[in-house]
Amino acid sequence: MPVVLSFDGVVAGDRAEFWRDACTRTFVGVEPSGRPGEAIGGRVRAYEVDGLAVGDIAATAQSMSRTQRLVDDADSHYVLLGMQVQGMGGITQGDRQIRLDPGDCVVLDSRRRFELDFAESFNLWVFAFPQHLVRLGEQDQRRLAAQRVSARTGLAAVSRRALLDLARNADELSRSQSPGALALANDLLVALLSEPLAESRQLAGSLQRTLPLRIKDHIDRNLADPGLDPVQVADAFGISTRYLHKLFRSERETVAHYIRDRRLERVRLRLLDSRFADRPVSALAFDAGFGDLSGFNRAFKAKYGVSPRELRQGK
Repeated sequence: MPVVLSFDGVVAGDRAEFWRDACTRTFVGVEPSGRPGEAIGGRVRAYEVDGLAVGDIAATAQSMSRTQRLVDDADSHYVLLGMQVQGMGGITQGDRQIRLDPGDCVVLDSRRRFELDFAESFNLWVFAFPQHLVRLGEQDQRRLAAQRVSARTGLAAVSRRALLDLARNADELSRSQSPGALALANDLLVALLSEPLAESRQLAGSLQRTLPLRIKDHIDRNLADPGLDPVQVADAFGISTRYLHKLFRSERETVAHYIRDRRLERVRLRLLDSRFADRPVSALAFDAGFGDLSGFNRAFKAKYGVSPRELRQGK
């Protein structure tokens, strides 16, 4: 049987505090706040199916915040699947902000702050999959976080209905059947998210294939920055320096050597360009990101066999 938390038997003056306590202590904790001048309230039916926690929330217009304090105080962490059944809601997590209408679903990470905002009475089902048992990798979780998923048609709609049926009829499962419920729910979650998963993985694959080209473009556009080095480049793309060096193995030179060679090539081309004839060699070297003139001169002669001045003079 589900655990039901409602205002039945709660006196009017205690209802706001009762609801706050119910939201912060039950399920995945959130801090509720009502609309100015409007009473706040609702009811929660909480189910548990083989370690999968499910909440059926019906409430008045309000906001619910997963604060950093609640994140820090949590003993367990979950991948949350929210299903909007009635009313319209706004969801914010990180830099993503979406609108949920009936039939929409959203994935949230309980390890990070989020905000739910409902401008009208609503009904939201939330499925909490234990973080360490969910069949979604960390990368998929990050890509799907706070992304609206329509579950009105096709496989997503079938999976959505099946998850709701599983939660509503959990009491009918025998003791021998119950241990397979979480595995079934995991399969249904992946099926519901199959289309956005395929799209995000395809996008990730495309971005991965073009990553070396985008890195080289970044280097060329930032050669004038004396601080341009492998660490800065890796930080700009959110990757480790180790992975950056792995991407450059096909170049048969290190990232630092690639940056140096691109700087040298920029100076060489400008030494041969009449538009830069009045610019001193030192200025051209500084413009290309070199900070040490003697080191620049040595590297230039080692690569091209002549000094910068000799190249300019045609020797």
